[in-house]
Amino acid sequence: MSKSLTLILSLSLLSGCAVSFKKDKWDLPPKAAEEVSVMSFNVENLFDTVHDKDRNDHTYLPLMVKRKTPEYQQACKENSDSSYRLGECLGTDWNELQLDSKLKNLTEVVLAVDGQGPDVLMLIEVENENVLNIWNKDYLKKANYQTVVLLEGPDKRGIDVGLMSRFPVVGKPVLHIIPWKPENEKDAKWMAQSRGILEVTLKLPNGDPMTFFTAHFPSQANPTYWRRQATEFLTKLIKDKGPNALVMAGGDLNISAEEEDREKFFANTFSQAGAVSHLVGCKECQGTHNYRKSWSFLDAHIYSKALLEKGAGSYQMLPNTIDVIRYSEVHLKKGKYPKRWDYEKMDGVADHFPLYVRLKQRSSAKNPVTEEPVKTEQKEVKAKKKK
Repeated sequence: MSKSLTLILSLSLLSGCAVSFKKDKWDLPPKAAEEVSVMSFNVENLFDTVHDKDRNDHTYLPLMVKRKTPEYQQACKENSDSSYRLGECLGTDWNELQLDSKLKNLTEVVLAVDGQGPDVLMLIEVENENVLNIWNKDYLKKANYQTVVLLEGPDKRGIDVGLMSRFPVVGKPVLHIIPWKPENEKDAKWMAQSRGILEVTLKLPNGDPMTFFTAHFPSQANPTYWRRQATEFLTKLIKDKGPNALVMAGGDLNISAEEEDREKFFANTFSQAGAVSHLVGCKECQGTHNYRKSWSFLDAHIYSKALLEKGAGSYQMLPNTIDVIRYSEVHLKKGKYPKRWDYEKMDGVADHFPLYVRLKQRSSAKNPVTEEPVKTEQKEVKAKKKK
């Protein structure tokens, strides 16, 4: 032990203060068989290289295609609100090589989690199901994701939320459009194009259904009351599932640390529906996003009351497993900030770190409505063998 470290420890013991060291590596034990892992990840503008009808995706097209297509150039001019945006739209060369490089780096981050990626991956800022299928089939084979869900929303930029998982879907996924109440005509126009909340119910290994709500709230460029309405609506969606339902909501909620100090969206509103990730765990985490050297948990999870320690669900959320995934060199800038994608150097990943958690099975499956035990497929197979 160095003299300086010894001195720090001695002073801390004398003062009665605990020494806190920055966590800089993955240190969770291997995921147990009875555990389920979930990660949310804002992948920052994951587009394919083809134009989608009725979407302003012209920035994310090959430069050669844009130069040969006058209507694409005109679309850049009409949809850019500044000279910077116009230059970005006309000048960005989003080609197959760019997409391939970004997907490789995204894959490195995802597969580093649990050695084969999380069981459930909630995704934010994805253009369409096509680019998810490309990523899944050509890059994420090791993850063995059988479920890929993305429902097109009203966002004219073409960024939506999606989900991939090793578990099968139960019922039909739904995209909930937030019932906005604009305060003026200008807001009404843009609120109508705001992203919806994706609801997907999956069949967990013990046979129980669990619902996942993936969300991407309006950015900080929009008024606070937009995020207030989104927060209240998502809280209601969780509570409406009932006190015994297994539910997890999350994604990029765009609530900055400063806004949370004023509005208490996490502490007061979301806490009515369950536990908020960074309020119950991740105590060594600074945040998932950094803006001008200020950290915020723009990305967060809400776990329904059935998932908590005293909850009625067959799975329990493990607070000590909540973590911001900030360990891949490809995703690190200056050793601590998220490294977003660089179009010229073709490196980096995204401007958000992913957020991770594990759920542990604590009892046999139960129907959340009747509370009667449910036979899992494994038990049914054993029963047939005995006969």
